[in-house]
Amino acid sequence: MGNSYKALSDYLRFLRDRCGLQVCIKDFSGFIPINKELDEALQPFLAHTSPFCMYMKSDPEHYRVCLSMIRLMYNKCEKHQGAYFGVCHAGLGEYVLPIRSGGTLLGSINAGFFQTAPRLTEARIRRTCRRCSPLNADEALHLYRTSIQNPVVEAKDILPGLELLAEYLGQTYRMLQPTHTQPNAARRYHNSSEDNILTHAIEYIRLNAGGHITVSDLAAFCHCSESYLSRIFKKRTGVNINVYINKVRMELAKNHLLLSRENIAEIAAGVGFNDPNYFSRVFTQIIGIPPTEFRRRFQRDIPYGDNKKDPAPAPKGV
Repeated sequence: MGNSYKALSDYLRFLRDRCGLQVCIKDFSGFIPINKELDEALQPFLAHTSPFCMYMKSDPEHYRVCLSMIRLMYNKCEKHQGAYFGVCHAGLGEYVLPIRSGGTLLGSINAGFFQTAPRLTEARIRRTCRRCSPLNADEALHLYRTSIQNPVVEAKDILPGLELLAEYLGQTYRMLQPTHTQPNAARRYHNSSEDNILTHAIEYIRLNAGGHITVSDLAAFCHCSESYLSRIFKKRTGVNINVYINKVRMELAKNHLLLSRENIAEIAAGVGFNDPNYFSRVFTQIIGIPPTEFRRRFQRDIPYGDNKKDPAPAPKGV
């Protein structure tokens, strides 16, 4: 990601990957999309994407309830000048820190999940699954137990850093605001699903980059129409969905080329291409050189047997 806010996205990934902190930026006012580079940096963090959260939101009713919490969160942030602790309808506890610019409430930083009463949370999950019949309580509880852990840092140690982050985002808006119209929180509410749709789509592509991805499947996963998803994707990323998918796949292919001994046909198949020649053309178009040349230039001595296949990172320069 070659943009001015790379350090911001790197910090959020550090909190997630090293500290076990699930950070989500809620945008109440539409302040993030006013700058393309800021939007790009924060896109993976505009919704909770843990396996448990993604499973629960696979049910349309539960997804709508999750979105409805945004207005309640906004009202509570209006009353609290500083951080407060809350529990979502699925029983996950997180700290919420308002993001302000002067007297304007822009959004919030949500950081968790701090589980103070896991047995009560599990009982709440069972009740939720009974109300949302497509959800299976055993599957939900398994995902909760395996993917929702307390962060490795204590709240008292991480909250000062998050307060600085909230202040930084407020100052960033103050610098950008003179060239943009004042955000309208009331207008933003009915568009709040846009951030969730975009982040869920990006996460789905990241997790399924090695397989067959259709716009139809992606739209169903995001609980919206194909046309609406395509319009959001183009507006917020600057490219259409298929181009974005190929960019993700090429980032994954680069990892295979550098860190494995797989041949081109095997790598092509591993990133969703049945035709290695077509894969090579797409790789050359996006990366600028053919895959064989890329490997020759950049591969170091890699021990045999290292064929680790991690999910692809977000594409650079989108």
